[in-house]
Amino acid sequence: MTKKQNPPRRHHFIPQMMLRHFTNEKGQLWFWRRDFAKGDIRTNATQNLFVVNDLYTLVHPDGTEDIALETFFADMEGAGAKFIDDLAAIVRNGEKPDLDKGAWHFWDHFFYYHLKRAPGAIAAFAEQMDFDDKIAATVEKIRATRAETGRDPDEAGLHARVAKNAVIVAQAAAPSPEVLAQFEKMGLAIYRITDPARSFIVGDVPGAAAPFRLPGGRWSRKTLFIPLTSDIAVGQLARTRDVEIIEVDMEQVRLMNEATAARSTVIAGRSEPLLASLSHHIGYVGVQPLE
Repeated sequence: MTKKQNPPRRHHFIPQMMLRHFTNEKGQLWFWRRDFAKGDIRTNATQNLFVVNDLYTLVHPDGTEDIALETFFADMEGAGAKFIDDLAAIVRNGEKPDLDKGAWHFWDHFFYYHLKRAPGAIAAFAEQMDFDDKIAATVEKIRATRAETGRDPDEAGLHARVAKNAVIVAQAAAPSPEVLAQFEKMGLAIYRITDPARSFIVGDVPGAAAPFRLPGGRWSRKTLFIPLTSDIAVGQLARTRDVEIIEVDMEQVRLMNEATAARSTVIAGRSEPLLASLSHHIGYVGVQPLE
């Protein structure tokens, strides 16, 4: 008889397969939290950062648990690990990736889910959607129905369960045809650091927006990017299914790291001095809508 495996409880909202690309020479992440003193930079393993117990576990009224969303993300991360490894190898070799239809399909979905799966992003979306009021109204309807049918309307933890399950259902929702149609009009901008002394950081809310220098010295409007590795970040390109590699200098890297840090409560990376500098100089602005 095979032993039944317990469901995974520790759910990473920044996948470990990405975090490993930001570790130092000892395979650890330097990190800082906003409840630490400024400059108090610590180290930890990837498995212990950007993780919440049962973040994606849906609980039914009878108490049974559903981990389908965690399984879905785990499968996506398996494909994502190869995608990132292959992309990074090609770019570091000075070549331009040639994405086929399947790669574009995967990237569109990974990009969509990655931007909305973290607790900080969830909280921001909830505030924008008057989530608390809607959950309160739903709970009152459930209680009224139970009272009318002779059942106990005062189930312990009902509000918390309904709220958590609503978030998980929203997390599991696939991109709409309209969103995918918009994605299909976009390409992939790849921002590369060539100076080994510089690096990107990763924050607890995926994605940030920073201005980029244009030809002629002008600056773009703030543009969305996601760091995938310590030397490569990606964003959408306003050219249909094209790929452009953009080398970023020290000033640009600093702007991008500042943008990541400003919307994060936890930041991590391979460089202790970089995180220390950011902890001293970057205030928290919260999760603002991305452009």
